Amino acid sequence: MLFVLFLITVLPRLQFQGPYLYNGDPVAYFSGAESILEHGKYLVDGKTPIWPIGTSLTLIPFIQLSEILGGQAESGAFWHGMFFIFLAVAFTYLLGKRIFNPATGIIAAIFVSLAESPFIHSINSASDPGSLAMLLGAIYLMLLFLDTQSPRDLFLSFFMLGLAFVFRWNYVFFLPLFLIYLVGDRRIWAFHLYPSFWFLGFFGFVAGISIQLVTNYSHFGNPLQIGYGQLDYSEQFIFSGFVYIKNMVRIMYRMLFTWDFFSPLLAMFGVLAIIGLWKEKRRDVFWLIMPWVVLGSLSVVYFGVKPRLLMPIMPAMFLIGAEGIVRAFYALRKSLLASGVSARVSVIAFVLMGIILFSPMFVRTLLHSHGHFQDKVVMQQAFRWAGDNMSNPEGRIITQPYYAGQNPDWLRAGWDVWASKRYSGRSIKSLEFPETWATGNDWAVVNRFWFEGSSVRFENSREMAARFDSLCTSRNYELKMTFEAESEPRFLKKLNMLTYYPVDFLEYRPFFEVWGPVE
Repeated sequence: MLFVLFLITVLPRLQFQGPYLYNGDPVAYFSGAESILEHGKYLVDGKTPIWPIGTSLTLIPFIQLSEILGGQAESGAFWHGMFFIFLAVAFTYLLGKRIFNPATGIIAAIFVSLAESPFIHSINSASDPGSLAMLLGAIYLMLLFLDTQSPRDLFLSFFMLGLAFVFRWNYVFFLPLFLIYLVGDRRIWAFHLYPSFWFLGFFGFVAGISIQLVTNYSHFGNPLQIGYGQLDYSEQFIFSGFVYIKNMVRIMYRMLFTWDFFSPLLAMFGVLAIIGLWKEKRRDVFWLIMPWVVLGSLSVVYFGVKPRLLMPIMPAMFLIGAEGIVRAFYALRKSLLASGVSARVSVIAFVLMGIILFSPMFVRTLLHSHGHFQDKVVMQQAFRWAGDNMSNPEGRIITQPYYAGQNPDWLRAGWDVWASKRYSGRSIKSLEFPETWATGNDWAVVNRFWFEGSSVRFENSREMAARFDSLCTSRNYELKMTFEAESEPRFLKKLNMLTYYPVDFLEYRPFFEVWGPVE
């Protein structure tokens, strides 16, 4: 079964492989890996990183393998994401099999594999697949320990939980999960029957985060100080009850209605499962899933509701939804058998129903990923061309905030790490901060798509468009070159009409323009 899940995970992603990095964090992770390989130090752009070391460290073998096979080093980023998302898929299956049944595990694993956020962030060297895989592995090994009472399983469980933290800082919120589960489900016998629980758990977690402790000490002289301390969040950590309540409502809405949770349909099946589990008094499920979702939502409540930040709780929701689907199948089969329909026909009918109901959501994932991938490819072409053709060696490139990577946090910390800078070899300035522009022979690179009236991804897109037009007029810019992405596959666009998102205005349609002074 794991081999089938491997194929389901790998085959749809193969069309998106390549030596492409995108935006800020993935570029920083890759730069950190290069720094470790070349200088033996974890640095990004010569500076102490704000990111934990996990993603950069685990990128190294994939970079080396790509080079050994004759490919470009950046291809390793794709295979890195592929490896860890499959681990997450495999552990989801094993969790579903252990908690419920194999069918639930298979369905939930397919959802994790093909849901939009896990899909997109697994084909870009993001930290999310690695941290998610470690969290799921930790939870699975804890449940395994309760059956085997093996010190190895207990140690490895907390070790993987520590590794999850080394991939993404916010996974520290899951530290209380095991204790809440063991106490709530009355598994406290584990503390008494196994006196070494606390000892092995503590040292397993410390072993998991040990590489980060060493890294912190080398950078700050303090193993407990993390990189985000450089951003000086002292002015930002202000309690705002209204914002927190609003974010909690948005989280609940996303869990019920948005694409990463496969529309309201999956939530309906989830409600069916919850009712059944409540009647069966499956407190083990509730004491695992409920703290899992709550703890996974804590950082989102403060930092904002972004799909990728909700990835830690997606497997929990998919498991519940998948269990509802399995229960619905058994109820339907019972009804059909009572009507004289054979078991084989009932299975075929239910499988066809599942494909009709859920395949449009998978189409949505592929369609969005296609646009996202094309944006990566064409963005690099545009910035590379601009960097190579600018006559002034000191010239800068002004671009949209999405490609400049400049926000108040990064400006305050002095960070200048972004894909546009990596591929152009030029200093990048944002349309959002005119005070940072130079007065010399700067060029501009923009994606015209973000200026279109139908593009509502950014609230200030029209303001940026007006500012760009003013820039072109005041500096007498002319259009130097255009780069257009491949259009979405016609077949996918037609299938997309079956989804809950028939209008494609949210799809990427990259059209880059390079502008410079008239020569």
